[in-house]
Amino acid sequence: MKKIIAALSVLILSVCALTASAQNGGGGGDRMAQYRQMLKDSVQLSDTQIDSVMAIRQEMRPQMRDIFQDQSLSQDDKMAKMKALNQQADARYAKFLTADQIAKLDAMQQRMMGRMRQRQQGGGGGNR
Repeated sequence: MKKIIAALSVLILSVCALTASAQNGGGGGDRMAQYRQMLKDSVQLSDTQIDSVMAIRQEMRPQMRDIFQDQSLSQDDKMAKMKALNQQADARYAKFLTADQIAKLDAMQQRMMGRMRQRQQGGGGGNR
């Protein structure tokens, strides 16, 4: 359950960061390049696997943004919808990633979420 909540939080924070970046006129390309590099280094994915992960993320981003921005949904409803999207993504990842790679991807996303939390709380982090 903690993994699901962590993954959902990462997805929500990613959507927020990318939405804010797009509204501010850029920066999203840098984040995308950094994420690709992290997939290569931390998760040890091939270029083809990275392209597949990125395509799935790109495809799901509008749905995640819509859920996050839907003021008619309660927080629980948002979490339930995000959980369903996350399960769809996981099922798609399982078609081309090994169990070890999926575990590494989860761990990487949890580390990213920890850094985002530190920044939001004013901890800085310094890992940019």
